[in-house]
Amino acid sequence: MHFPLSPKISADSYRDQLFLLLIIFLIKKYRPKNLTLQAYSLSLGLTAICFVLFSIHSIFPSLYFLFAIPLMFSCLYGNYLLTTVTAVFVIIGRIVGDVVIIWDSDKLLLSGYGYNNVNFFISILILVGFYISCMALIYFEKEKNDASVKKEIERMQYREGIIDKLISLYNRTALDEVLAHLSNEDDGLICAMLDIDHFKEVNDTLGHLAGDEYLKKFGSVLRNVCSQHLCFRYGGDEFCILFTGLSVDEAGKLCRRVRRDSSRILEYDRIQNTVAASYSLAVHKKGQTSSDLLGAADAALYRQKKLR
Repeated sequence: MHFPLSPKISADSYRDQLFLLLIIFLIKKYRPKNLTLQAYSLSLGLTAICFVLFSIHSIFPSLYFLFAIPLMFSCLYGNYLLTTVTAVFVIIGRIVGDVVIIWDSDKLLLSGYGYNNVNFFISILILVGFYISCMALIYFEKEKNDASVKKEIERMQYREGIIDKLISLYNRTALDEVLAHLSNEDDGLICAMLDIDHFKEVNDTLGHLAGDEYLKKFGSVLRNVCSQHLCFRYGGDEFCILFTGLSVDEAGKLCRRVRRDSSRILEYDRIQNTVAASYSLAVHKKGQTSSDLLGAADAALYRQKKLR
């Protein structure tokens, strides 16, 4: 059964569309935190607008493609239920606009197995195809987002595993990983070992909290002075720096600057000795393993501390 409507309704329909747009705008403005309400109001509001436009201008059969617009918008929210509900209303609107309500007196009615009937059923199939495509798009987008989140979690967990939490420098695990990839191409890499002098006295005199605070400040000095190089906490009050692209003299100059700047961050009058840092340098040579390099730097540091 068809229900022809008067031409006056065509004009009134534009007013209804503006009213629908106003409702969508008000929901977005006054319910900004209710994302579900916004999603449904936008998707179903657009469906209603497309229904009115299609029914009024039905002399253009291809206008049923308008119904794909709310379906595509619903995809943006990544909600299977929202897209399904929108698809149901889209198909109902397509059927009602072509079978029940006739706003255009020149419209060809459905009858028998004519061309208009075939076009109608093909348009329904196309809209169903749009719905399936939207669901597939949501699925693959969710899979991609889940993979990204998982990768970010793994990256954060890995970062937590290679960062010393107290002073925010790379830890011994990170140093071992870096040195495990040493090759002959890394000849000239300089490994600096630094040890804080009289650190035990800091803990014994000022307490372990003060000692931790000193370690944090020492780490900050390392980051500031050697920002272009990799800095590690080797263990306890020992640190390691890997220098690349520098000569031994240049690396030594940076280590002396670390020692000078770090000696200014403690209240000297509260302890007997001036706290500073001893350092040693070892240059990686062809065929040398990471253990050999660290051993050479550690032995040189031991000799250096005996001389101080």
